[in-house]
Amino acid sequence: MEELEALSNHYALLFNRRKAKLSTEEKSASDIKLKEVQQMLSLDTVIESEKGKNIENISDNALDEIKSFHSSSVYKYLIWTGGKLDSLYSEGVHRLSEMCCIAVSQLLIIGKSVIQYANKGQNAVDDDEDIVKLDWPEDSIEKAKTIKMKTQLMTEYLEAVAVSFVTGISDVAETYAAAIKSAATADSNEVVPEKSVEGKVKLYSEDLNVNQTTAVGKIQDDLHFLAYVVLSNSMPAA
Repeated sequence: MEELEALSNHYALLFNRRKAKLSTEEKSASDIKLKEVQQMLSLDTVIESEKGKNIENISDNALDEIKSFHSSSVYKYLIWTGGKLDSLYSEGVHRLSEMCCIAVSQLLIIGKSVIQYANKGQNAVDDDEDIVKLDWPEDSIEKAKTIKMKTQLMTEYLEAVAVSFVTGISDVAETYAAAIKSAATADSNEVVPEKSVEGKVKLYSEDLNVNQTTAVGKIQDDLHFLAYVVLSNSMPAA
């Protein structure tokens, strides 16, 4: 996140330098374009064009990583039959955190890819195996749209994992409830109070939802950092 913010600050400075050399009319047009790019780089903005149209040329390596993490995470709760609520909750929080880190890292890689494409042939960006080499659209709005759609897919995977673990916690709670009823009929003195299990389910489910919202919020913050990177690298060099 710190590297993304530093990248944003650097290109905000370049943007302002380049804008200073423009005419009054061109400056106004640049400000309008910046607002459009910033709006496009918001996960709340609805893209009207066909889903996936603008990401056909995007390397699937980054998406495959988070998609694979999603698949293994969804499966995780299925094999936790009879497992403990505490373990399931901790694993859910850990996986949401890991997925958030993956998404933020991919945004940084995407930002570097935009820079590399804009400076192709100028050796302005050192060769980096982590940089995805892509043919980006020239228009800054189209660049932003491509980035936003890719980010939306990553957040959808993250949200699906949160739902899976909340569902898993409920499933485990039902197992506990059935065990409690069975133990009660046998007059066991070691029965876990059902209310305490219900309390944990409520607490853990709510907290996982909060963690999901926090993770998506952090991804959105970092997505915004790419606005100046996208727009500055679509303008003529100062």
